[in-house]
Amino acid sequence: METRDKNDEVGIGTAFHIGDGYLVTARHVIEGRRLTKLIPAREGKVSLDSVEVIYPSDPTVDLALLKTDFSLDYYMTHVKYWGRDDVRKVDHVEIGGHLDDWIDDGLALMKVVAFGYPPIPTSPRPELVAVRGEVNAIIDPYVGSKHPLFVISPMARGGFSGGPVLTEDGWLLGVVTSSLLTNHAVPELGYGAALTVEPLWDLLVENRIFPASNAEMLFELRHGWGLEESDFPFDEDKLKQLRERYAKISEVD
Repeated sequence: METRDKNDEVGIGTAFHIGDGYLVTARHVIEGRRLTKLIPAREGKVSLDSVEVIYPSDPTVDLALLKTDFSLDYYMTHVKYWGRDDVRKVDHVEIGGHLDDWIDDGLALMKVVAFGYPPIPTSPRPELVAVRGEVNAIIDPYVGSKHPLFVISPMARGGFSGGPVLTEDGWLLGVVTSSLLTNHAVPELGYGAALTVEPLWDLLVENRIFPASNAEMLFELRHGWGLEESDFPFDEDKLKQLRERYAKISEVD
């Protein structure tokens, strides 16, 4: 995604789909700026005119939610991987269920993949860049975020802001929000940092947004936010299915 400030200077960042047209990015990528381009990867479609920006009520949370008409219908219905029956196509990122008080150093050295759209010299168009790495540390910053940050090994580059950091199983570990720097160094010399997912769940709950299968995870975690079954836009058959699933998980725990 491309934005411009009041002086018409260009900024770039990344957003990713969590279902039903909702895209997640970092707050600093879009706040106070004019969105000028929103280019979907490959077979995706989205209209710039459809974008509505939703911010967390907590101004220290570096997240933003874009309500759009984004669609991957063509990819889901027409794209085939011949000879690859093991490929499972998905049209959104599943958010992890690791809330702040569940996070500890046991997640250190977890393997991750970070995605973003940093500028690539000589490339005529933006290209999605994927970088493998690992979690190096988890910190509770004393400025800015009130939530834990994952310090990750992939180099912090401009354009990765707002991008997803996924686990090897494909669920969202965190959102790239910053490069941790000293003495105003360039971003590439800092530590890559990803904000964990609890503030994203908070943002969805605040606005009663229940996108795709992420709504099922939120149903399982609903008591933490004081949600009732009636808050969810599910029919009775779906509620029954989720109750049974939740009961089985509770028995295992």
